[in-house]
Amino acid sequence: MRSLANAPLQLLRNLGAVLLLFTALRWVFFFTYRNSFPDPEASTFLWLTIQGLRFDAMTIVIANGPWILLSLLPIPWSGNGKWRSALRILFLAVNTGLLAVCCLDLPYYGFNGKRLTSDVLGQAGAGLRELPTMLVRYWWAALVFVITVVLLVRSTRTKAVQANGPWITRTGMFIGSLVVLFFVGRGGWQYQGLSPAHANDHVGPVWAPLVTNSAFTLGYSLTEPPLRARNWFTDAELDHMMPLRYEIRGDVQVNKPNVVLLIVESMGREYLGSLNGNRGYFPFVDSLCAHALVLSNAYANAERSNKSMCAILAGIPSFTDDAFMNTAYAGDAVEGLGSRMKEIGYSTAFFHGGINGEYKFDSFTKACGFDRYFGKDEFGDDAFYDDHWGIYDEEFLQWSADRINELPQPFCSAMFTLSSHDPFVIPERYKGKFPSAGSDIHESLGYTDMSLRRFFAKAQQQPWFANTVFVLTGDHTFQYNDHPVRYTNPAGRFSVPIIFYAPDGRFSGSDDRVAQHLDIVPSVLDMVGYQGTIKSFGQSVFKRDRPNRAYIQLGGQYRFIEDDHLLLFAGERATGLYDYSSDTACARDLRSSDPERAASMSRTIQAAIQRHAEALLRNEMVSR
Repeated sequence: MRSLANAPLQLLRNLGAVLLLFTALRWVFFFTYRNSFPDPEASTFLWLTIQGLRFDAMTIVIANGPWILLSLLPIPWSGNGKWRSALRILFLAVNTGLLAVCCLDLPYYGFNGKRLTSDVLGQAGAGLRELPTMLVRYWWAALVFVITVVLLVRSTRTKAVQANGPWITRTGMFIGSLVVLFFVGRGGWQYQGLSPAHANDHVGPVWAPLVTNSAFTLGYSLTEPPLRARNWFTDAELDHMMPLRYEIRGDVQVNKPNVVLLIVESMGREYLGSLNGNRGYFPFVDSLCAHALVLSNAYANAERSNKSMCAILAGIPSFTDDAFMNTAYAGDAVEGLGSRMKEIGYSTAFFHGGINGEYKFDSFTKACGFDRYFGKDEFGDDAFYDDHWGIYDEEFLQWSADRINELPQPFCSAMFTLSSHDPFVIPERYKGKFPSAGSDIHESLGYTDMSLRRFFAKAQQQPWFANTVFVLTGDHTFQYNDHPVRYTNPAGRFSVPIIFYAPDGRFSGSDDRVAQHLDIVPSVLDMVGYQGTIKSFGQSVFKRDRPNRAYIQLGGQYRFIEDDHLLLFAGERATGLYDYSSDTACARDLRSSDPERAASMSRTIQAAIQRHAEALLRNEMVSR
């Protein structure tokens, strides 16, 4: 009987070695992002480890399913040397892949603030191009990967054993082992198998990224549809709670203003000195803020550039893990800013110095009604190529100002900078010229700010400048490095400025009510005198005729901001409620003390989720 159990025991030994490596990587992850988590007590540390084992064991058993099956099958040649060698190669290949995914996410989590999901596949081209740079920049993650693989090989190289005994007994052992592994592979005997949302069941939302693992979240996202039709509310209830049609009756203007929408890479609110009472890294933008309307409590709707672009230019909430242009719904008609502006006589253009075709910006901006696209190819001089993402901001913005001169007025142009994107390459002549505070991004932010100052200086000399409205915002925030507590909580993680500036002084002051990227399209249309109906999840910030809200989804968790409160929602229920304005660390969960607000906000975010799914599934994002 002992020899009969040898094969299953060796199988468990090998799987256990992988499980220990996953646990070790969990705590490497924790110490890498130490500032994103509270200080765990010893009991918390143990509980997180235990809960994490469920997700790890499920991931390992599912990924190793073929190997497990082949290892336990009661076949005559199960002890053959070549057969056992082939099984070992399969085992090492599968688990090296799992470890690679987990180690890849050690640095990548810092960009997205979520565990890895299938949307990473849409960035494979840029990722492969930047791989050498990333291996150097994040050498420690590569080292962790090598160490884990070496440990995997060394801990599982014991001599293979063969299960002996009658065929019927071996078959019974085979079936019994599969039953046990079945329950492990679904994460337990609960009604439904584990999903990322289950991470909130036994730990607070702040710990959820630590309890799951990147191989699990990637695998889960590959098997789940990006959208599911919901039936929480009837059509009548949904029209009342979350109306999509939005009437705009802007003041008719004889001399319509030009519009320049400047989307600045990684310009989080924390980097503007005028909004934080410090020096900051955008002195020129701060000087504009003194003569502009500043939405000081505004939020990006997504964690990444291509997803944010969908919200800024087309008013599409970021409720899918991947950007809209990478989903099966990319063929849907969109409520593009350029399309609506063309209805009232505007010419349109989009400027981005990046590699043409990357992230599908050119295709998506066309769908949004921007007729002309100016990218790296149109710039046409690789002497100013940064060898990573595209043309340096300074030269590209100067060149863009000349191209804007060629547009018929009134025009609506959108411009997206890139030099403050990791790895934050700036021209050699500017190294050491801008404040860095020990961080590469800070120096690149100073460089981008200087590039914007030079762009405005050139624009001031053009005849169109005096009748132009400039709208500035950051595409998203940047999560590496240390940040003030306000910018590490689930709301502040997405805090960006939205600024309206006009040379004639028509805008001024600061508005600290909640705003979001989804408000930009209706606000610009209202500002230029558009008359008509669009479909929008946002509102005009000049009218404020809807509740002041922001909708965010990150890694399956929804973050719903309404006035001073933040609701966290995952799966089918609220997982946290905070007064983020007074409780900046979001340490006091108000669900039990304010159940009415928790229930009301839960229904609202459910209505938004259902409305978004219906709009995309039915191709109803555009008012026809």
